[in-house]
Amino acid sequence: MTTQQLECFIRVADKLNFTKAAQEMFLTTPTVTHHIKSLEEELGAALFIRTPKMVQLTDAGAEFYGDAKDILNRINLSSKKIANVVSQSLSYIRIGCTSNAELKALKPALKELGKCMPDIYPMLFLRDYSRLKTMFESGHIDIMLVTKDMIENTDCIFKPIKNMKSYALISDDYNKTTEDNKDLHSMSAISFDDLKGHCLLLLNQRLIPFTQGNLLQEKLVLHSQDNYHFICENSQTSELLAQCGYGIAILPEFCIDTPLDSCRILPITDQREIQYGIAYNKTRSTKDTKKICNILISNLKPQ
Repeated sequence: MTTQQLECFIRVADKLNFTKAAQEMFLTTPTVTHHIKSLEEELGAALFIRTPKMVQLTDAGAEFYGDAKDILNRINLSSKKIANVVSQSLSYIRIGCTSNAELKALKPALKELGKCMPDIYPMLFLRDYSRLKTMFESGHIDIMLVTKDMIENTDCIFKPIKNMKSYALISDDYNKTTEDNKDLHSMSAISFDDLKGHCLLLLNQRLIPFTQGNLLQEKLVLHSQDNYHFICENSQTSELLAQCGYGIAILPEFCIDTPLDSCRILPITDQREIQYGIAYNKTRSTKDTKKICNILISNLKPQ
């Protein structure tokens, strides 16, 4: 499928006349006819009903019309963006993360990056952990916001920012107590034993990979064998369900989009802290990459 095929299709669809479409495009009528025929063969469907007296879109042609315009618009927009980048001598830095909370945390760092390095344009990728790691290892991402566990056995440089814990998110409307009748809302921290008998809202392991020696993850696996729980496909879903009282969400700090309305965020006591920071590839890094990392780290570190 080529841009000229799409352009011919749109012009004919607009004019419902092959000759007029060809004149507008400074092409011959047989050339336009050839492009339409090739497109129909590729799509496996007739796009026009053609008779000596009329040209009319088929149902398939009418359905394809909007998609064809959208594809051409996207191509034209991309071409303009690339031309703009070339003309301004801009370069990209590709940054990946796994949660919306991380995107929000990047705001001050990106503002400073724009001031200090105006010729660098950040491209942001929000993906689950497994896909993000694959993109990083294949060179499609320059910098990742990660825990040290996530990039274990990966050939990269890891720069720590801070140690983080996982937290329990409990709605103010959630009225269940612990097994020994403690009121969850009166507690300043919560142990894993306090979570027994409660429905937990857990993240898919693609987002928070299991690591050996992670006490909390091991207990979560054991808890899920005997208790009701939901597996959530992203941190926003987990937060929303917790706020609506469907259970207690268990999230690492870098996934929590604070502040949360009508929801308490309690640290879980029996766990080890997670080292969180920035990773970049050893062999593909440049001076700019390292400078950008320093800007990100200085803005993401707790004040």
